[in-house]
Amino acid sequence: MADTRETPPRVSVVVPCFNHGHFLARAIDSILAQSRQDFEVLVVDDGSTDQTRAVVQGYPNRGERRVRYVWQENRGLPGARNTGIRAARGELIALLDADDSWRPEFLAATGAYLEAHPEAGAVHTGCFFIDARENRLPQVSTGTVPAGMMRTALVGGEFFIPSAVLVRRRCFDQVGLFDESLRASEDWDMWLRVAAAVPFGSLPDPLVEYRIHDGNMSGGVERMLRTQLAVVEKHFGRPAGDPAGWPEDRQRSAAAVFRYAAQGFFLRKEPAIGRDFLRQALAAHPASSTSLEALYELACCDQPLGRRVAGSHVAVERNAALLLPALDAIFSDPDLAGRLRGRRGQAFGNAWFALALVAYGGGRLDLVRRYLPRAVGHNPRLLGQRQFQVTWLKGLLGRRLVDLLKQIRPAGRPPLSLENSG
Repeated sequence: MADTRETPPRVSVVVPCFNHGHFLARAIDSILAQSRQDFEVLVVDDGSTDQTRAVVQGYPNRGERRVRYVWQENRGLPGARNTGIRAARGELIALLDADDSWRPEFLAATGAYLEAHPEAGAVHTGCFFIDARENRLPQVSTGTVPAGMMRTALVGGEFFIPSAVLVRRRCFDQVGLFDESLRASEDWDMWLRVAAAVPFGSLPDPLVEYRIHDGNMSGGVERMLRTQLAVVEKHFGRPAGDPAGWPEDRQRSAAAVFRYAAQGFFLRKEPAIGRDFLRQALAAHPASSTSLEALYELACCDQPLGRRVAGSHVAVERNAALLLPALDAIFSDPDLAGRLRGRRGQAFGNAWFALALVAYGGGRLDLVRRYLPRAVGHNPRLLGQRQFQVTWLKGLLGRRLVDLLKQIRPAGRPPLSLENSG
């Protein structure tokens, strides 16, 4: 007799949904359009009161029941994901939030990575940012981290969305499911646990569309601060007392949380509160005061997520008037003199450099020419850095002349190489 038992799908896509029925069809359609088709879809309705059930019922079940619908009383996003993971039949688990969507290559690219790296337990891709009307926002996330360094990066605040991750089911068996006591930041907690147990890979390709809208959990500064500090306490202990005595991981993770809060309050035009949280960040981890990446994020502090990238829309001079006085107040604080000793020059040099990079991205070459000498005045060592040299050259010559120079080459020589010449 022929074996009529159904072959389990290789991949289970868990789609938690709470009153996002108006976005849900876009998410499901993006799954069904994948170039890799060995998957099932589980939509977990977390007690929605909108059209979520009707949207799922609009997808007829084939013999293999490609789209499955699971309803539950509202338990929050972590609880919905956990219900889907428990019901999943695949050995690979993907987590697509109902308001996000995938490019057609997502499952093929992430699945190929895990097949090529059997030691890895998870992988994430980059993402685009879109708004509620499907308009592409200027920010694109393409950063990667070596698989063995992912936990270190996550401790320092590395960010990627759950919709961008493919995980081996055995990872959840090993580290447990999402923490349902966390109503936000549960993904940071989960990825810290996974990355501590297995290598966690990353791909630069932006294969996810992350939707920014009024209902995003990441929009509430106070709520994110509470839950992120809960994650820090869970993994590294309560960040209380003198930061000088904290373990390194607690210092770095708490600093990332405080810096994120500072950005949020600067964005909300509450500079005094933002400055206080930036002070706490630098007190927790003084080395972050000289991080060009962190200072660049602060130089774009008037922009929300999705637009946090250099461009003509960034008010560089206004952000400089927020960032530089805040740094001056922090470095002038006698209570922090010991913690920040020897870092002022590099911190201000990189702050001016970050502002120059943002100004260049917005086409403000006048500000680039003004900010870079100030950067060198604080930190002359910047003159020896290739990125700084190239930025100065671009600021002096302008985009068009730099592009022309790149095309000029003597016979037998490669074209002029200018990194990040844009």
